[in-house]
This record gives sequence, structure tokens and C-alpha cells, in this order.
Amino acid sequence: MFIKKKFYLTTAIPYVNASPHIGHTLEFVQTDVIARYQKLLGKDVFLTTGADENSLKNVQAAEEAGINTQQLCDKNAAIFKELATKIGLSFNSFLRSSIKKDHWPGVHKLWELCKTSGDIYKKKYRGLYCVGCEAFYTTSELVGGLCPEHKKRPEVVEEENYFFKLSKYQKKIE
Repeated sequence: MFIKKKFYLTTAIPYVNASPHIGHTLEFVQTDVIARYQKLLGKDVFLTTGADENSLKNVQAAEEAGINTQQLCDKNAAIFKELATKIGLSFNSFLRSSIKKDHWPGVHKLWELCKTSGDIYKKKYRGLYCVGCEAFYTTSELVGGLCPEHKKRPEVVEEENYFFKLSKYQKKIE
């Protein structure tokens, strides 16, 4: 009996704080090319895409629109899914990070595995955070005290968060 090799592929899951732009379309097309090529090679391809609905950008966009965050995510996730369908992206799954039945079981399983193996730890972190980039910057990375991309002053953010012990796997990934 012939068993097809499995090939799993995913797009990045974009924040849905706004409508899709040409960059999202480009990524969908590039991912689809890879998926279709792997299918031609005889592989059993599973392509997933979706929407990242857990973002400060989404919260701020909803506030600006005068609606709650879930309403914004529902509206824009539907637009992203429609785009993927219209361009013929051969996706098997469209996951939304706010939908418990879709996203949470897998996340919970991964979290428990990481926790059990000691791969995650909690600590406080303080830094200069650019909401537009969704990234922390050091003072040396700023230009005149501003984010180099958005030209805005980053916020000082201090939070307790979970971190992944990537150093534990350093030799394996080199």
C-alpha cells in the first residue's frame, strides 16, 4: 500500500486591524504555489491560513471605529477569508485565534507540552515598545528617540510575560 508523505504549510496569520493589502495577497499566492507544487510531487498537503485576532493593533483599530474588538475581528477576518477564496488559495483551514473551538485546543496542547518539558518560564520585561511594529526597541535602535519605521516615540512598557527557552535548543538549530 502506498502512503503519501504529508506536507504541512501555513501562511503567517495577519492581524485583522485593517483590510488586506497587496502584501497579504502576495503571501497567499506564494504559499499557494508551494502547496500546489508539493501536491504535484504526490504529497498530501494541508495548507492553513487565518487571522491573528490577539493584538493591540486590533484593539486600537476597534476603538477608532467605535466598535468592540470582536466585531472588528469578525468583519475583517471575513474579508481576509474572502480574499483567500477569491484568489483561489487552496487552503484546508482558516483559523481564527479568537475562536475557541478552532484555535485553543492546539494551543493548549502545545502550551502543556512546553510547560511539562520546562521550555517556558515567566519573568518581568521592561522596554520601549512601538505599537505600529508590535516590537520592542533598544535606545540605540531608535532614530532621535523615534521608531525608525513609524517616526513615533515608543511607549515604555513593563509586563510580566512568558518566554520560550530557545537556548535549550541552540545546538539543534545551528
